[in-house]
Amino acid sequence: MADVNVTSKACSAADDQGGQDSRSRVAAAFDEIGGICRQFGIHSLRPQLDACAEVLGEGDIVDVAVVGRFKAGKSSFLNTIIGEEVLPVAVLPLTAIVTRVRYGPGNRALVRHDDGRQYELAVDHLADVVTEQRNPGNAKGVAIVDVEVPGLRPYRGVRFVDTPGLGSVYAHNTRTSMEWLPRVGAALLAVSIDHPLSEYDIELLRELGKHTPDVSILLTKADLVSSRDVADVVAFVREQVARVAGAPVRIFPYSTRPGFEAMREAVHDYLLAHVAARHEEKAREILLHKLHSLARECREYLGMALTAAGAVQEARTELQRQLREERQVLSTVRNELWLLANDLKSRTREACAERFLEHHGRLVAVLADDLQARMRQWKGNLVKTIEAFERWAGETFHGELAPLSQDEGNRLTQEQLAAAQGSFSRVVRAFQDRLAGSIQKALGFTFCGATFQATVKQPARPDVQIGRVFDHPFELLSFAIPMWLFRPLVRRHFLRGLPWEVEKNLHRLTGQWAESIGRTVDDLARQAEDFVREELETVEGLVAQAKDQRAAIEQAMELLDRAETSLRE
Repeated sequence: MADVNVTSKACSAADDQGGQDSRSRVAAAFDEIGGICRQFGIHSLRPQLDACAEVLGEGDIVDVAVVGRFKAGKSSFLNTIIGEEVLPVAVLPLTAIVTRVRYGPGNRALVRHDDGRQYELAVDHLADVVTEQRNPGNAKGVAIVDVEVPGLRPYRGVRFVDTPGLGSVYAHNTRTSMEWLPRVGAALLAVSIDHPLSEYDIELLRELGKHTPDVSILLTKADLVSSRDVADVVAFVREQVARVAGAPVRIFPYSTRPGFEAMREAVHDYLLAHVAARHEEKAREILLHKLHSLARECREYLGMALTAAGAVQEARTELQRQLREERQVLSTVRNELWLLANDLKSRTREACAERFLEHHGRLVAVLADDLQARMRQWKGNLVKTIEAFERWAGETFHGELAPLSQDEGNRLTQEQLAAAQGSFSRVVRAFQDRLAGSIQKALGFTFCGATFQATVKQPARPDVQIGRVFDHPFELLSFAIPMWLFRPLVRRHFLRGLPWEVEKNLHRLTGQWAESIGRTVDDLARQAEDFVREELETVEGLVAQAKDQRAAIEQAMELLDRAETSLRE
């Protein structure tokens, strides 16, 4: 549960008495809501409480988070805002760690680790800690990186947040992108204009609306289509957004290419005029939105409990009976989740094998051409020839397979984990629908429950390894082998063995990626299982104690009313 002892720290951020009083009221309201959640065991709202505590503690800074699918152009966009290439960008997806960038008098980066360690890092070495290539699977245990740059002087009061993305909002370890969503201040949802607004983007838009009143869509890579097509895409996106967004959403076409300066200025002008110039007001607006959303969700749980307290005994008894039945079928839900996990892992292995092995013929042809050219340069006895081949194999195989592993591995991760997250979310939603149906039938109360938010950990990136050339130590006989006679045979041996070496390494990549993604699938299944169990325990506890705690529940509802009233003042 969140640490609610943030009032003094939050209040000290305001300079005048009016701002101090306002901050005190907000902090007091947060303390009330947090206390109610703890009192009644509403554990599902922990992420929102933690986010509000963090925002309160940071004063008037506004986090502008850029979120979206991998390679949607998030880092490139932020580099144009900064005015220099600070954040790493490349053809392959790079960002692996949540990176926050704000104004500072000089270029400076502070790296914070999960174990509490922190140290300064030269900004030009950011790639060493925030990218998959140099920090695969976040093996270095980096929690977050804070960067200061002089180029953001016009944006004082704003902190830009670069989030990881792999086709959807995925991330690493403790500070994942999904974990970050409750902390969002203003949000820019980056969507590539040639793949506008997938179902996942729509769901992400809904989720962002819970945490911030300020959501905009950044249609990146607008240079890929004509100006007429840009207008058509904007109209299409606006129509789709109108169906799901509770408030107007701004849509900004954008490109970092020359000739699109007007598009860039439109976004920059908005951020300067409506966020940076009024960041104190914007920070309060965002915090109030978060607290109102938190209060509404807390009220739903209490409302269900209060309805149970006022229901006739037969209704409570019937609901408790149905909850016991749900308790008994938890093992069925668990089995369904793990059957799904096993099926998903099996499908992942098949998909990995198909995706990697389809490159076999191309790789063999490319490597064979290169090998024949290289072998003409090799001189010396058998030992030296074998050593030359193994050096060539190590360098060339790695040069071909490492990019292939990263590219296909990222795509496989995107596809398989999106499928896993969707499958587990449907199981959780089915459980919640049954739970809501039982509550509706017994009490006549409409209950939705908390949203299941899985933390998707980025799979570790496998190494590329090359095996031995010969299974027997023929090099021991090199003194007896006249290479002027046997060199053509040795070269043919190398060429004949090439297809098998390629296949062997592709199978190795298949197994490594399948195992790595499979571990993340298992972790998602565990999260879903834990969420279902905690949600049932919360409802069981509220219903079981409802009659005896009716006065306490009514008092808590009054406290929520007063807290929300104070937030409107």
